Amino acid sequence: MPKSKSSTSSSALEVLLQHQTTGAKPHTYQRLLSLLKEPGLRRIRFAVAYARWDGIGLLAPKIEELLKGGGEFQCIYGVNNGVTTPDALLYSLYLRELYARHTYAGAVDDEFANATFHPKFFEFRFADHTVALVGSANLTGGGMVRNTELGLEVRASNTDALIASLDAAWVAMRGESEPTTIAKVRALKANAKLSDEGDSETKRSDKQSKPFLKASGKLAPKPLFAKILDLDAPKKKTKLLTELDPATQRPAKLYLQIFETETGGQGGNEGYQIQLPTATLPSYFGVGPDEGKSATFLFGKEVIQTHFTHFYNNTHRLRLKPILSVHRPAILIFERIGKDQYRCSVVPKNRYAAVLASKCTEQTRAGARRWGLE
Repeated sequence: MPKSKSSTSSSALEVLLQHQTTGAKPHTYQRLLSLLKEPGLRRIRFAVAYARWDGIGLLAPKIEELLKGGGEFQCIYGVNNGVTTPDALLYSLYLRELYARHTYAGAVDDEFANATFHPKFFEFRFADHTVALVGSANLTGGGMVRNTELGLEVRASNTDALIASLDAAWVAMRGESEPTTIAKVRALKANAKLSDEGDSETKRSDKQSKPFLKASGKLAPKPLFAKILDLDAPKKKTKLLTELDPATQRPAKLYLQIFETETGGQGGNEGYQIQLPTATLPSYFGVGPDEGKSATFLFGKEVIQTHFTHFYNNTHRLRLKPILSVHRPAILIFERIGKDQYRCSVVPKNRYAAVLASKCTEQTRAGARRWGLE
């Protein structure tokens, strides 16, 4: 990022350029990371039109260090714009669950068809000064690494009139927003107002026919669900997994222990009903509370089509007749092969103990079945 400076008695300006093909460095996310590392940082505020996990995930470790150390984070993201994803909003819920200092997360759904919430604002507040980056970069993988972006970095004393103007701008943007809640994210997803982390933004114009840029910067982080699985806090992990039904990146596999006898069988169904742990319904199958879904399960050449419903805070019994003859205890593997399509297999008996130890790392409570996602 080539820089040019001008300064007054109380403020300094820098022009920041991230160039798409010449690889001008640092990338936008690297400049933001350097500010996150500066001593004395007390608060950050981000307001952007577009937010995706592949962008904010690049900053996540340092944001969490700030919150863990007593710093504050506030954010406002535009939605219903074809770019922002549920995963970016769900990350705010993740932070709120772990850190009380994530004091505000808001979403802006445009009021008018021909006008868009479109800021790109990153503010870093220290004890005696503030740094703000305002420009073209959104909180996406493109904005942070790949695109040609131009911005202006402002550094000024907290007593400078410029900082009062930044505060006023923030208050105005926050006034447009609504607090982000799991209910809000679910409603936005259900009404097709959020994008998908799998979308590469190539749907625009004729981009699908063009090659992909091999970015020299850091690539997108691991999916949000993988970050949650790394938590060493079982209750918080279960709560967050149970709120992941709007997420767009899901685990590829579910490992599920099945016991000698599955409870609750009626009319001869004992033996081929299996209980799905509550957290797997949203996090793996994408079924939210009180929602139902039809799915297809393939056992070799046998195809099972079934419907299951997520009754909030309750397990769901899934009927899969092909497992009737399976020796118990066993481990059933679900592998995602398409939208609501899963290939099913049983771990060989001689590998049961090893797979149970290495893959079935989750357990709702002592004595319950073990399971795992990857």
